[in-house]
Amino acid sequence: MPIANVNGINIYFEVHGVGEPLLMMQGLGFEISSMVTEPGRSRYLDKFAAGYRVIVYDCRGVGRTDKPDVPYTIEMMADDAVGLMDALGISKAHIMGTSMGSQTAQIIAAKYPERVISLILVVGFSRALPVMRIIGIAATMIPGVKEKMTGWVYEQRYPPTPASFKRMTGAANRCDTRPLLGRIKCPVLIVSGKNDKIIPMKITRELVGGIPKSKLVLVDGDHLFSATNPDLLITPALSFLSETGEKKHHK
Repeated sequence: MPIANVNGINIYFEVHGVGEPLLMMQGLGFEISSMVTEPGRSRYLDKFAAGYRVIVYDCRGVGRTDKPDVPYTIEMMADDAVGLMDALGISKAHIMGTSMGSQTAQIIAAKYPERVISLILVVGFSRALPVMRIIGIAATMIPGVKEKMTGWVYEQRYPPTPASFKRMTGAANRCDTRPLLGRIKCPVLIVSGKNDKIIPMKITRELVGGIPKSKLVLVDGDHLFSATNPDLLITPALSFLSETGEKKHHK
C-alpha cells in the first residue's frame, strides 16, 4: 500500500499515468477508492491519466490516511499536500481541487506559488458555507437524502470516523481564502455548475474576481457534475492543461 509519512501522519496515495504531474484533491468526506469504483469519477481519472501523471490521495481524516485527534485546518491540509509532493520528488504540479479541495488548492497556490504550474478549481469557493449546506449537498438534488447524507459518508469503503468528519467540516467552515486570492499568480480555471445549489453564484463570482489570472467556465450541471457528467469537467480542463503545461512554453 503506497504510504508517505508527511507532517507526522501517514498519507495514502495513488499515482496513475505518466507526464506532467497533476495533483487532485477531493471534496468533503470523499476517499479516493470512489475514483475507481464510481463510473463517472473513474472516467475522468482515466482521461486525465492518459496524458498526465495523476496523483490522488486521501487527505487527513479520510480513507486510508491517518485521522489524528487534533483540530484540522485547511492550511494544514495544504501543507500535507506539498509534503506529499516533496515525498514523491515533485517540484511543480498542476493542482486540481474539488469543493473543499478547492480551498486547499487555493492556499497551496498562494503560499507555495513556485510549486504550482496551474490551478483548476471545481465547484470552488473562497469563504465558509454553513456546515449543513456542505454536509447536506445531496439533499438539494435528491429528495429524502438529507437525513441519509451522513450515513452515505460512512458507507464508503474507507470512511472517516465521526470525529474526523466533524474536524473536516470545521476546517472547511473556518477557512476564508479571500485575503490570499490576490497572491495567486498562476493561470487558474474555475469550473462551476449553473445549477449548483450549494455554492451561490455570488460566491463563485467573488472567487473569480479575486484571482488575477482566472477564467470561469459555467457548465450545465449541479454541485456533483464532475461525478455525474464528467465530460463537463474533462473537456475544459484538458484544454486548459494543454495551454498551461510547461512543455508548451519550452518549445
